[in-house]
Amino acid sequence: MKKYKYVSLFIFSVLLSTTSCHDSLDLEPLDNISDAAVWQDPALIDAYLANVYFDADLMARTGETNVHASDSRLSINALMIASMGGEGRSFGGHHHAAQASTRPMDASGVHSSLDYWKYDNIRNANEIIERLSASSLDEEYTTQKVAEARFLRAYMYFQMVIRFGGIPLVTQVATIDSDVDELFIARNTEQQVYDFIISEMNDLVNILPEQYLDADRGRPTRWAAYALLSRAALYAASIANYGSIQLDGLLGIPVSEVSTYARLSYDASLAVINSGFHSLYEGNGTYEENFQDLFLDESPNNREAIWSEVYDFSLSRGHAYASRATPHEFNESWGSMYFNYDHLERFEYASGAPGDSISRTELESNEWTMEELYGNRDPRFHASVFYPETPWKDGLAYFHSGTYRDGELITSGVAEDGWNYKATDRNAARTGFMIKKRLSKTVQPTGFSVQNDDTDYIVFRLGEMYLNLAESALYLDLTGEALAAMNRIRERAGMPPKSAITEMNLQNERLVELTMENHSFWDLRRWRRAEAELNGKRLAGIQWFYNYNTRRYQIVFVNSESSSRIFQSHYYYMPIGVSRTSENPQMVENPGY
Repeated sequence: MKKYKYVSLFIFSVLLSTTSCHDSLDLEPLDNISDAAVWQDPALIDAYLANVYFDADLMARTGETNVHASDSRLSINALMIASMGGEGRSFGGHHHAAQASTRPMDASGVHSSLDYWKYDNIRNANEIIERLSASSLDEEYTTQKVAEARFLRAYMYFQMVIRFGGIPLVTQVATIDSDVDELFIARNTEQQVYDFIISEMNDLVNILPEQYLDADRGRPTRWAAYALLSRAALYAASIANYGSIQLDGLLGIPVSEVSTYARLSYDASLAVINSGFHSLYEGNGTYEENFQDLFLDESPNNREAIWSEVYDFSLSRGHAYASRATPHEFNESWGSMYFNYDHLERFEYASGAPGDSISRTELESNEWTMEELYGNRDPRFHASVFYPETPWKDGLAYFHSGTYRDGELITSGVAEDGWNYKATDRNAARTGFMIKKRLSKTVQPTGFSVQNDDTDYIVFRLGEMYLNLAESALYLDLTGEALAAMNRIRERAGMPPKSAITEMNLQNERLVELTMENHSFWDLRRWRRAEAELNGKRLAGIQWFYNYNTRRYQIVFVNSESSSRIFQSHYYYMPIGVSRTSENPQMVENPGY
């Protein structure tokens, strides 16, 4: 059975139940644990830190996980980051993911489900750091807990800086008696925030342990600190490379700093790759099976996962990913997570030919078998995508909107050989493709948004480190090393090596390898490609029709979205929002809002 990383809040009831039988006048009130008692009791400190983990929202508004079955975020917010990046869409136009990706940003602020403003939780982390740094408790224990709190604080700052650019860096606990200057803090520059994260990780790689026992799985290791350093420094390098300085230096990083940050990311990536603790997951069945199992294998055999958010039913921690992703004929719930065709064109053919080699005009002009269309695609496509006749469990997934038989379109009923003339309504209603990546066959969805999936969510993995290494090496003009790192990822996937590396083929490799892992939107933004890729675009899906006589499919391209997307040039920095700027006179708004 999996062990959960956090100390559950039930520890409070355990402590109360084990209180000795003294005269009630000798006891403190049981419904009011004093502040002093908390910071002298490791069990209570662990519980407090557990809340910091939970409120840090490690999946950072992807909308795919939650602990509370009554929380509606899974219904309205599924697929948020992937939708923003154009990879896919959720079922309903009323879902927050659909709304956020097609509606303008303005001075009212970021859509609530895309927002990330964690100063309340940063205050909690700061309190742990301050209290335990001055504690008389066991030094080994306090050093570990302070390191975890610092890591989580840096992770939260990272999630904010990639949204808003420069933000206030708060590293001390303010009180009600604090000076006004301590309460109303001006924004630090974007570069200062990245420098803070990098500095913290450079320190923590020498403090955090290399690994944990199973009971502490999910806590950040030394290699998780290197991974966050790798990602943050790469973002800083690309912002310096592609971005510009704005608001008198509050936003942007000088282009002269590209190599500085690229070298930091390069070194950190290489440290994880050469660590001996982590290795690429491979050799488990076919290339397709191996890539699919990478996200499901929680045994010690999976040494690719660097840091994961751990889920466990025994501690009331589950999520509804299976409920949202499973095609409807295998689902007693509401499968509602779909790929846009535009993103699927990024997957190459097994030969290395571009995924859009067959034009959409040709696709619509002919009939096709699934073998002709997808039989020879990148194995990662097969591991990530449900398309018509995809094998799953003991059957096949179907997405056709009807069947032509003897020239007549039939949209209901069953043929004498058992063929359903139309797929289930929910499968056929959107893009013609659903999300298979990270979906376990062992989970059976049993109701709308039921939290009956406890598959861990990988935050950092070694595959990303190879791609970070490749990109940072490219910025450093180490093209040979960049090419080798990219081709190592392709080799693991069963794809032929590239003979040369360019910005475009490396970026495409990253978008394919990290599909539906909540990278695409942030990558397109830091590369300053989001406006060209998304603005004014109404992304496509396919409506499938089966020809019963020829046993082939006809294709009609359709709009997968109800309206065109909006991504204007100033969207590379999200609005702070009038509610925050009005509360703090030092809080300058981002340009364009």
